[in-house]
Amino acid sequence: MPFTFKLPEKPVEGAEKEAPITNRLINNVTFFGDSAIPEGDPIYTSVYEAAKLLAFNGYTIVNGGGPGIMKAATDGAESVNGNTSAIYWEPKLASFFEGKNLANITDEKSTASNYLIRTLGLIEKGDAYVICKGGTGTISEFGMVWCLAKLYYGAHKPVILYGDFWDPLIEAFQKTMYLDEIELSVLYQAQTPQQILDLIISHENKIAHIAKTKKVYGDEAGFVLSPEKAATTKAYDDTAQDYHAKHAGKLLAQDQLDDFMTLVNPPAMVLDIGCGPGHDAGYLANKYSVTGVEISKKFADIAKYEYPNVEIVCADIMNYDMGNNQYKGIWARDSIHHLKATELDIVFPKIYNALVEGGVFYMIVREGEGEIMEKQNIDYYTMEKFFHLFTVDELQDRAQKAGFTTVKVDRTKRSHKWLVGVFKK
Repeated sequence: MPFTFKLPEKPVEGAEKEAPITNRLINNVTFFGDSAIPEGDPIYTSVYEAAKLLAFNGYTIVNGGGPGIMKAATDGAESVNGNTSAIYWEPKLASFFEGKNLANITDEKSTASNYLIRTLGLIEKGDAYVICKGGTGTISEFGMVWCLAKLYYGAHKPVILYGDFWDPLIEAFQKTMYLDEIELSVLYQAQTPQQILDLIISHENKIAHIAKTKKVYGDEAGFVLSPEKAATTKAYDDTAQDYHAKHAGKLLAQDQLDDFMTLVNPPAMVLDIGCGPGHDAGYLANKYSVTGVEISKKFADIAKYEYPNVEIVCADIMNYDMGNNQYKGIWARDSIHHLKATELDIVFPKIYNALVEGGVFYMIVREGEGEIMEKQNIDYYTMEKFFHLFTVDELQDRAQKAGFTTVKVDRTKRSHKWLVGVFKK
């Protein structure tokens, strides 16, 4: 029997308008496809328009940083000032490779020389996948995301096959391979940009309640749709005004801030990761040139207003390009512990690379073991936040693997037990 692709139940009303980002499970869309498709080709134009529509609706567009389909996705998103991210592949031994496209310029980027690690990065970074026409590389990428969708069915990331050429291919698989109902049910097909957007929204609406109960941590966390980050961001957005009102002018970690300032000699560029309403960044700005990065838009807006002498960027630290050899000091209070283990594997090396030689990484995190979703009652409001709890050994081990030398690890206590880690490049 011919295979019938799944389509959205009905067009999503208002889908052409910009959608809110912080409460969604799907925020990043990875495009896979051929590097040889030229500008002006109907396929190139269609991918350009698809990425443009998704970016306009608040989705970050992810691709491999090459020409063809990859550049079409970047160009489409950038045409509406959307967010873009690329993971380039720069092999040393593969002679038949098109190389990264210097014209494919994205907001955030990284590079891998290992093809499998680069592909894994594109898979983990994406919350949804759009598979376009391509060659063996696209086939390998399609096979991996298709398999993962079956393995993690129920909290799986949507796999959207773009174009009608997929019909005979999937029918051939169905006739000649051993495919069960789940393997076939995880596939969608779209033939227009609007159908891609409708499918992404429809998929999230369908599995949101399942994903909330199917929590996966550790090495597998990048393969499923997970509400933990969305819940944490929402909690900070919802409580930003009250938090600012209660803590305006107060420094909850003044002793540690002063300690940081003894270790980082001015003049210096300093990065504050998870700056919240900007109190710490504003204090540091009395001595340094400070950039604050904050995932909560409401907190970022407050910080921009209160501390105009600080550059405030509203961004997820996972997608923010910290650059290389930029900062003498990086301050991270109560922020790094909101990242999962797989994200920490990426962020620690990013922080190391962003520091100059001899630069200081100063972090304050919750002490404990494991990863938890914790409910916190604040006056009238109950919020949920995700925490990765650290032991002293794990903190030191992660820093050492990234290349840091440990200066010290202290303990302090407020409402919980905290670790103060100080590391040097």
